[in-house]
Amino acid sequence: MKRLSLAAAALCLALMCPFSAFAATPAKAAAPAAQPAPARQQQLQPEAAFALVAAEAEKNNVQAMLTLGSFYEQGIGVARNYSKSMEWYEKAAKAGQAEGYYNLGVCYEIGMGAASDMGKSVQNYQKAAEMGLPLAMYKLSSIYISGTGVSKDTAKGISWLDKAANAGMAMAANDLGAIYLSGLLGQKKDEKKALAMFTKAADLGSLEAVKNIAVMYKDGVGTMADPATAYTWYLIARRGGYAGEDIARTLGLLEGTLTAAQAQQAQKDADAWIEAYAKRQVGGAAPASGK
Repeated sequence: MKRLSLAAAALCLALMCPFSAFAATPAKAAAPAAQPAPARQQQLQPEAAFALVAAEAEKNNVQAMLTLGSFYEQGIGVARNYSKSMEWYEKAAKAGQAEGYYNLGVCYEIGMGAASDMGKSVQNYQKAAEMGLPLAMYKLSSIYISGTGVSKDTAKGISWLDKAANAGMAMAANDLGAIYLSGLLGQKKDEKKALAMFTKAADLGSLEAVKNIAVMYKDGVGTMADPATAYTWYLIARRGGYAGEDIARTLGLLEGTLTAAQAQQAQKDADAWIEAYAKRQVGGAAPASGK
């Protein structure tokens, strides 16, 4: 379940929003999924934070209900109480908050505040997903693909994964790319479709997808081999802090195949992509998740 640090709790008091998606990247951000510097703000003592949130929740502020549930869950400003946590998540859900249903799904899945019950867990995830919560869609995809607490149904799992990707979840789009790339889970192998999904995931903020695109252009998978374009995507990956492989070495090898003009243009293309990404985040298109 999503957790709130004390710093996040203080932020929630300002916004009354317990679910923090990836923070919008500042205009000068280096790359997707890079985390901005923590906001400088006055910190409240946990007990004071709890009192303020509780007062708002009692006024039927549904965002505060979710935050209060998280405070009880984690023991922020109050003794940890999973039953009370679940109670407030349920109130938020009944007030129309998809996140409330999602949190209830987690509670029933792991047996927090109530006996473990996968049937009830799936029901709550389903409600949250039907209300448009990408995280719940992604969770349902995992449940149906693995057959956890339900009859295994790969087709239904892929369908929910696709819905999560279309709802803006970078991790879901990247997962679909990997599935199509290798023809997994009964899907037809389609490298071009994989590249399209990785591109979508990268646009949503997945550094893993950025790296996957770079590799595909380098190796000519799903597209013609294109060292200059591969170099561009590797530059984006490096600027974003991707550390899953020897980026510097790969960049050096690719640069050795390019003319000075090609390398310079690749640098410009990488800068332009990163700038466009940053503007999307400032404009409110923050990714639902990244991988």
